[in-house]
Amino acid sequence: MKKKENTSNAEIPGLAGVLDFLKALSKNNDRDWFNAHKAEYLQVKAQVETFMTWLLEHLVKYDKDMALVDPKKSTYRIYRDTRFSSDKRPYKGYIGTFLSKEGRHGSCSGYYIHLEPGQCMFGAGVYGLPSDKQKKVRDGIYFQSQTLWNILRSPDIKKVYGGKMDESMRLKVAPRGYDKDFPDMELLKYRHYFISRHISDKEVNAPDFAKNLLKGLVAAVPFNKFLNETLEF
Repeated sequence: MKKKENTSNAEIPGLAGVLDFLKALSKNNDRDWFNAHKAEYLQVKAQVETFMTWLLEHLVKYDKDMALVDPKKSTYRIYRDTRFSSDKRPYKGYIGTFLSKEGRHGSCSGYYIHLEPGQCMFGAGVYGLPSDKQKKVRDGIYFQSQTLWNILRSPDIKKVYGGKMDESMRLKVAPRGYDKDFPDMELLKYRHYFISRHISDKEVNAPDFAKNLLKGLVAAVPFNKFLNETLEF
């Protein structure tokens, strides 16, 4: 029996206005404009933190690792590092938040929320792992491939995420160190073990977005738990 959330709409924070600020920032991506609108940015930052705090308070009921997460340290800085980039725009045109027990820069599986006008999405998993941790994930999948398939084929994952992982940058050949006759070799060719769902700006601005996002992230809990278990061995 699924748990029911006992919250009224009045208690649920929203993100209305956040995308409007990001849209304006993208059109005026310079320090003078940003400094003149610093108060607006701080308001948006606080709004996102309040939203993530609510999300964590409810997500922890399904994923106990979320009890270790500090919502104020989960959102990435809006300032870009331009030292080694030809793109010298000082600010990002989006707000990204990664909820994981190791923080936003951790190398474990977690939940990601991306707020960008026209390109909003949420997802779960691991992305860009260092080689040693990527091998741990592949080793875990090698010995428990059917478990991962069962998770990806589950009704909730198929409904929310399409039952597929990120296909970008997949290996063309089998990674070294594994039996070439392994029947689920395709699972080992992924570089990123990540599931995601794109959402419209209208969905993000809706007053029930927090509840809908929570449902989407809860669907990914078994996927995250599987990946984190592989990383712990």
